[in-house]
Amino acid sequence: MGLAAMFLVQPALAGSLEYPQIIHTQYEAIDQKAGGHFVLWSEREKIFYGLDQKLFPGARFVDVTQVTPTTGSITLTYVEVRTVGSTTSDYLYLTGNVRFRVSGMALKSSNFPPGGGMVPGSQ
Repeated sequence: MGLAAMFLVQPALAGSLEYPQIIHTQYEAIDQKAGGHFVLWSEREKIFYGLDQKLFPGARFVDVTQVTPTTGSITLTYVEVRTVGSTTSDYLYLTGNVRFRVSGMALKSSNFPPGGGMVPGSQ
């Protein structure tokens, strides 16, 4: 039985990736008055929102779009952050490796496939 199963197993073929690859996620603060915390790392720089209400006001929403134009190219990251008490957004344009952390915010939309924890309601 085991020998027969070994011959029935076929190798899986990987599908080709289509470019440009676009990842879009949007977060909203759970408490709209206090805002949420958002920290972004790019190379050696850190950008803070929500650590101190006077210096770094909380984020009301964060909209992140990451684009990889072609195979092997540098990722382009576009971030829109609207802070508590502001009617205009801050726009950040970054290249290379970008990481970010959110807290006090809920994932509202994402184009990730379901099952990875990056889709609203998939916890």
